[in-house]
Amino acid sequence: LISGIILPMLPNENLIPDINLTPYTVWLATVVVSGISYLSYLLRRYVFHESGILVSGIIGGLYSSTATISVLARKSRKAPAQEAPEYAAAMLLAVSMMFLRFLILIGIFSKAILAEIYPYLLIMSFVTAGVAWYLHRKRKPIPVTGEEAEEEDSSNPLEFKVALIFAVLFVIFTFLTHYTLVYAGTGGLNLLSFVSGFSDITPFILNLLQNTGSVAALIITACSMQAIISNIMVNMFYALFFAGKGSKLRPWILGGFGVVIVCNLVLLLFFYI
Repeated sequence: LISGIILPMLPNENLIPDINLTPYTVWLATVVVSGISYLSYLLRRYVFHESGILVSGIIGGLYSSTATISVLARKSRKAPAQEAPEYAAAMLLAVSMMFLRFLILIGIFSKAILAEIYPYLLIMSFVTAGVAWYLHRKRKPIPVTGEEAEEEDSSNPLEFKVALIFAVLFVIFTFLTHYTLVYAGTGGLNLLSFVSGFSDITPFILNLLQNTGSVAALIITACSMQAIISNIMVNMFYALFFAGKGSKLRPWILGGFGVVIVCNLVLLLFFYI
């Protein structure tokens, strides 16, 4: 509510000449992402509070696939070996929802980019969900108890202080994108898109959408796809790390995420061709 009340009061004029950065655009991105995140929190907290592992992956992916995958990987340490495919499937469902989340965000901020990227996002969402369904079919999941679900859902995924961190990241990526284009051109922007995958890619992609007037739509689309691929790779390593050395989840993570990453790279290759 605080972030929403602030928005209409902010000026929509560039803070620095030649850099597309206004207080209004920074906070608009923050409010939109906060709204989607808070909606996912309400769904987990009050609607699906006794849900199983798969629903946790689906709802968590609306907020952050990285955070959801990390939580599921840590929880998998105490799970029996027969549940390993179910945890891997839930992680992939979080990734599948990530594609749909970016579809919504891009549609809000740029219809032109949406027209270019929506086939890719939809295809990869369905492919990832299909791989998750395959893993889910390998074992029968054991339902999560109400106490476990309550423990997982007890906090707001995007508190106001985290929204402020998002706003800071948005400003940082604005400067990085601007000066990368000035000094390194589109080649540097392509490199930055892969590097951004090591952090939260949402500020980077939303910042790209603010530059549709100075950067070609095809370049923005390609950089968004590359950032997503990089982030999925990082998520896979997070899953392996938090699951622990020698985890029964390891082969399922490598297999499931490997198929998704390869499919992403193939679609990116077709995009460039």
